[in-house]
Amino acid sequence: MGNMLDVILSVEVIAGIIITASLAMSVRSILFFTREAATMSPRLQKLESDLTRLRDGMSDKKKSVKELTVVVDPLKATEARLRAYYDSLKNLELEHERLSAESSAREEEERQKRVQRKKMGL
Repeated sequence: MGNMLDVILSVEVIAGIIITASLAMSVRSILFFTREAATMSPRLQKLESDLTRLRDGMSDKKKSVKELTVVVDPLKATEARLRAYYDSLKNLELEHERLSAESSAREEEERQKRVQRKKMGL
C-alpha cells in the first residue's frame, strides 16, 4: 500500500496532473477569448472609425482655433481695459451718490434749523 501511495504521489504523476490541468485551462481560455473576439471585432471597428473621423475633424478645428486666437487675444486686452474703466466709473458714481446723500442730509438739517428758528421767533 505504501508503494502504491508513492507511485500516486511521485513527481512525474503530480507534474502530469498539473500539466493536464494547465492545458485544460489554456484551451478553455482560448475558446473564451475566441468567442469574445467575435463580439469585440465590430465594436473595435466602430471605435476605429470614430477615432479616424475625430482625427480628421481636428485639423479643421485646430486651424479655426489658430485663426480665432488672433482675433480673440486683442479683444481680451480691450475687455480688460473696458472692465477697469467700468469699475472706475462705478466707483465715481457711488462716490457721487454718497456725496449727494450727505449734501441732501445737510440741507435738510439746515432747513430744520431754519424752521425751528422761525418757530422760536429768531
